[in-house]
Amino acid sequence: MSDEDDLRAEVRELHTEVDALHTRIAALESELDTDPPPSAEDQTASTAVESDTATPESESEDSSEPGTETGETADSEAPPEERNWERDIGMKWLGGVGGLALVVGVVFFIRLAIEAGYLGPLGRVLTGTVGGLILLAGGRYAAERQGYSRWGRLVAGTGLAIAYFSVYAAYGFESYRAAIGTPLWTVLLALTVLVAATAAVSVRDCAPAVAGEAFLLGYVTAYVGLDAGSFVVSPAYVVLLTAGLVTIAAVRPWSRLVLGSVLPAYVLHVAWMNRLEPPESVATAVLAATFAVYAAGVYVLRASGRTDRWHRRLVEATTASNAVFAAILLESVARRLLPTAPDGVAVGAVGLALGGVYAITESRLGQQNSAAGVLAVVLLAVGVVLAANPFAETVGLLILLCGALALGTQRDARAVRIGGHLVAFGTVAKLLAVDATRLPAFSLADPLATVMGRPAAYLLGIVVFYGLGRWFGGASTTVPSMDRELSVAAPYAWTATGLAVVLLGLELSGATLSVAWAVLGLAFVGVGLALDARSRRLQGVVVLALVTTKVFLYDTQGLDTLARTLSFLVLGGILLVASYAYARWQGEKPLQRLSG
Repeated sequence: MSDEDDLRAEVRELHTEVDALHTRIAALESELDTDPPPSAEDQTASTAVESDTATPESESEDSSEPGTETGETADSEAPPEERNWERDIGMKWLGGVGGLALVVGVVFFIRLAIEAGYLGPLGRVLTGTVGGLILLAGGRYAAERQGYSRWGRLVAGTGLAIAYFSVYAAYGFESYRAAIGTPLWTVLLALTVLVAATAAVSVRDCAPAVAGEAFLLGYVTAYVGLDAGSFVVSPAYVVLLTAGLVTIAAVRPWSRLVLGSVLPAYVLHVAWMNRLEPPESVATAVLAATFAVYAAGVYVLRASGRTDRWHRRLVEATTASNAVFAAILLESVARRLLPTAPDGVAVGAVGLALGGVYAITESRLGQQNSAAGVLAVVLLAVGVVLAANPFAETVGLLILLCGALALGTQRDARAVRIGGHLVAFGTVAKLLAVDATRLPAFSLADPLATVMGRPAAYLLGIVVFYGLGRWFGGASTTVPSMDRELSVAAPYAWTATGLAVVLLGLELSGATLSVAWAVLGLAFVGVGLALDARSRRLQGVVVLALVTTKVFLYDTQGLDTLARTLSFLVLGGILLVASYAYARWQGEKPLQRLSG
């Protein structure tokens, strides 16, 4: 525990003791039926309890992030009988309503001055700006010097909003712009200085709420910059704001602030591209720079001393949102920039970049960026699907699957292995939903359909999944929510068997399908008995149960007499052979053999 945490704990303990003493004194006074005048010491203690909690500077930083506890938080989480409702009303509600009333009063004052002819457009802008700056400075003074952190942040945020929109009015309102003659660059410069100064002060005062408001207004400034009609002002402003957030993260690891900026940053890029239609090369450079800056921000946040669970989740969410937005926007731009290039190039490039982020984070910080590792594999798979035809997609996904699982196992990279498992799931879904309908069936008259058709795609998937099941062997993984270990090999082996059953169902029909399924089930039972592999035996039993159901429910009704007779004869013979093989395998002690 750090010194700051110790100090906060001591302050909370002192407050609790003072409240307990006041309770005991009140009880004694009620018993004695006396009401002595308060002494100087009592007044001092009462003032200490009733006033806003005087927190250290460092506490205001932690109060904005989950996982820490301030005096205000501790009071709000206390039992109802221990809460100080009077202090809550005085600190929160009176302050909030007072700030709103003050803003409304300033608006009415300016309106009154306008109607009386005392203020022109320039006077209104200067009055609002100066008044907002006074409130900003006063709120900072109250939070910094007097310890009224919540009230001070409220006043400072109110002043910042008043000053910001007063400056914005000099250009945003047409009548003001015509009367003052304000150029856009002057307003942008003034707004930038205001936002930068407020952000710097909030970092010094450990006030992330004020910093968040400052950067939100900064993104509003970037949107105002779109009126300049240039494809340089707004995107450059967004990249600079993002870099400023990363710089702040190096001093104050405010992960929530960084995550909250991802959406407005990319939304501004979309608005910029739609409104001004910049060259594709410039748009690509801007989007790549934004992606890189946020990736650096994630690295900085991971390198900080914060290790609480909420912080880690916010950092992972930042990685994911940054990658998804960048991949979608870069792909749309790359298709216009490189019309001859295959689709999915930008998505694959983002996936490779995430792989580099994962490797750097692991090697230099000793941490595994799970979101980067998983998304690197998934985005590469999406790139493969976008770039190739159905058969080549399946081949590429299987290669990527094997590579991800091999690399993840060799480097003990759990996130990469999870990404590989997700690719496996997607490959099976593609085989069932796409390849089953879009790829040609087996045909002796068309060799190309045989080599690059549906049977070849399914056979490749079956071989790879059986191979992976064999390769994993007895490996297992722990499921946190279930608190138990599950086999990794079994799902791959069972999936391969399922694909084999589906392939036969797609290529065959009628009695031929029944015979093929029966032979497949007998083969599994035989292999399972020979290798003493219980999983193989169970797969064979399941396939035999499937074909038995088909023969008795479908073949008796849907086939002619000859085909129906063939189905029953073959099934009966195969079931008798499988039963005899089981009897021979069990030996003299069947129960002991089966349980083993």
